[in-house]
Amino acid sequence: MDLRRVDLNLLVVLDVLLAECNVTRAAERLNMSQPATSTALARLRKQFDDQLLVKNGRTLRLTPRAQALVGPLRSVLHTLERSILTEPTFDPTVDSRVFTLLTGDYTEVALLRMLMRRGHPANVRFDLRPLSKASIAAFHRHEADLAVLPEQLLDAPEFERCHRSAVLTDRYVGAVWTGHPYTGTELNREVLSHYPFMSYLQYDDDTALGRSLLRAGIVARTGASTTNIAVLPYALEHTVFVTLMPERMAERMAAVASLRILEPAFDLPPLCEYAVWHEESESDPAHIWLRSQIDPSLVERVPVSQPG
Repeated sequence: MDLRRVDLNLLVVLDVLLAECNVTRAAERLNMSQPATSTALARLRKQFDDQLLVKNGRTLRLTPRAQALVGPLRSVLHTLERSILTEPTFDPTVDSRVFTLLTGDYTEVALLRMLMRRGHPANVRFDLRPLSKASIAAFHRHEADLAVLPEQLLDAPEFERCHRSAVLTDRYVGAVWTGHPYTGTELNREVLSHYPFMSYLQYDDDTALGRSLLRAGIVARTGASTTNIAVLPYALEHTVFVTLMPERMAERMAAVASLRILEPAFDLPPLCEYAVWHEESESDPAHIWLRSQIDPSLVERVPVSQPG
């Protein structure tokens, strides 16, 4: 394909079509008529010599060629928008901006505190969204400004060209209801084998903590699980369940949720959450301001790894 013959306006249309998989919805987002959008799709099919979107019942599905275009196309358009079309300045007292951040429920409160501690500019809005496979995919499509992720997720190759910095560290402790029949102060193998375990799944089907218990030679008898860590302290009341939770959370909730904290008798990996952002955002003035609100040290360039 001769790049000189590529219509950049068509690439914008293609980006929206690939995201919506629906000509009508794409037309609405583009403020175009449906016939004009259909005509643009026909031109794109000719330009790429591929159907790009094919009928699948009442919807459209991406061809393999289209699937391969999604990431690179979004990245190119994002770079054009940020580097060429957008004035490289940001003043939060004047400029309006919505920052989209992905975070788990435990880090959400801490992140909000960081963002609000210096006051909240009227023109800036923070849109915090939960972690999921879908939201992580959206992050890689540059649809989120920053993600706060548990350390174990960052080994994925998709994060190789991202930058990161630790924003939250903690350790796990045991917790039971104050009226629990076990009256000891230590969480050991015998306690976990005798009483049912309430598990917290931090990220969809993530079982990193469960695997760590197995490596320590501990088999916990899971009796319940939740993806919302906020319910853990209250769910223990009047039960014989035992759980693991971040120490700072356990200490804050001990009095109001009638918790008794147990010291683990075995080694557990620390809880470490990282702020992660795309390398294209590294020098963006608005993104630099965002990172400085979370932690001033994040304005420094900290790559996850150097590309080989």
